[in-house]
Amino acid sequence: MRIIVTGGGGFLGRLLIEGLQAAGANDIVVVEIADADVPGCQVVQGDLARDDLLPALLEDAPCTVFHLASVVSAGAEADWEYAVDQNLGGMLQLLEACRHSPHLHKVVFASTLAVFGGFTAGGEVGDFVKQTPSGTYGTTKAIGELLINDATRKGHIDGRSARLPTVIVRSGAPNAAASGFASGMFREPLNGLPSVVPVAEETPMVVGSAQNTAICIQMLGEVDGDDLGHDRAVGIPGLTATVAEMLAVLEKVGGAEARGLVEMKYDPGVDALVRSWPAVLDDERGRSLGLPADADLESMVRAYMETLNR
Repeated sequence: MRIIVTGGGGFLGRLLIEGLQAAGANDIVVVEIADADVPGCQVVQGDLARDDLLPALLEDAPCTVFHLASVVSAGAEADWEYAVDQNLGGMLQLLEACRHSPHLHKVVFASTLAVFGGFTAGGEVGDFVKQTPSGTYGTTKAIGELLINDATRKGHIDGRSARLPTVIVRSGAPNAAASGFASGMFREPLNGLPSVVPVAEETPMVVGSAQNTAICIQMLGEVDGDDLGHDRAVGIPGLTATVAEMLAVLEKVGGAEARGLVEMKYDPGVDALVRSWPAVLDDERGRSLGLPADADLESMVRAYMETLNR
């Protein structure tokens, strides 16, 4: 079966592809807006929201599409028009291509816990709590989830949405995510570089390792649609940690020198966005579907450190 990964040239996409290849997938097409070299994959470069890239890729046989491409949180707040164009335009292009295809395709949409906000800010949420996003990124993702549900109801796709926690530790260069500091506060100091944390130490976040998140996205693509019911959005298991707890783990695994490279520098805009997200995830549904969870915060950081030694 052909597998298509939009945004597959990014960090999480590459981890997902490694897992798919390890499971035997040998026909993987990466759709990227920028030039990318992804080993073992065909790369199709173009703007998913504007270029007619998908129909030819979907015409021969049923495919599984992992839709990861998007403009992320802080970037979406900074440029509303571009975020709406890319996040919603890309989704609509994908669903239209699937609707007009002669085959029923499986679509796994990478969503986010930022679909919650407002009255749920700093509280606990589960899969069936009302979506009340407090940012443009979360709003576009909430709309995407509803489109996935409706396209599935109409029989156009077999869809499911993976609500991702804040993923740590992302390797490579920082991105435009408001939560990017949660990776940077480990990644930079563990590589001998300074890092800035723009929120208070008591700020709680739902976090998950990059490795486990990629595994859960892959496994959600294998879940029987009948087990998901009408609402296809599933919270990917994650655990709650405060910034202070993250800093303590950094010092434990990297020493006082690494901890000393972190500067606390408050940014009210980032703080407001991060605090609008839930602080606790009831991930019982995801676990009941067989999705695994990280053991603890320290294991997440040590998993990243292992990648430094490869």
